[in-house]
Amino acid sequence: MNELIDKIEECISQLLRYDTNSFGEQAQYVVNLMITILPSIINCYSDPRMSDVREDAVYWPAQLERIIKALENDDSFEITDILYNETRINLMELRDTIVKRGLA
Repeated sequence: MNELIDKIEECISQLLRYDTNSFGEQAQYVVNLMITILPSIINCYSDPRMSDVREDAVYWPAQLERIIKALENDDSFEITDILYNETRINLMELRDTIVKRGLA
C-alpha cells in the first residue's frame, strides 16, 4: 500500500510537470499495482476488526474504474482529483486504520 501511495505521488508530480512520457508509464504502473493489491485491500475488510467499515470494500473496485476512465479521458484535473485527492488520501486512511486495528 505504501508503494502505491508513493507511486501515485510520483505519477501526479510527472503530470504536473507535463512529463507526458514518464506520466504515461507511471500511470500504467499505478493501475497495474492497484489491480495487484486490490484483492488484499478488499480482503482486509473481511477481518472482524473491520466489521464497522466492511461496506467500504466496494469503494475500491469502483475507484479503480474511475481512475481508468479518468486516464482514458486525459483530463489532468480529473486525474489529479481522483488519484491524488481521493485515492491517495483514502489509501493513507485505510493504512492507518489497518495499523490502529492491529491488522498489519
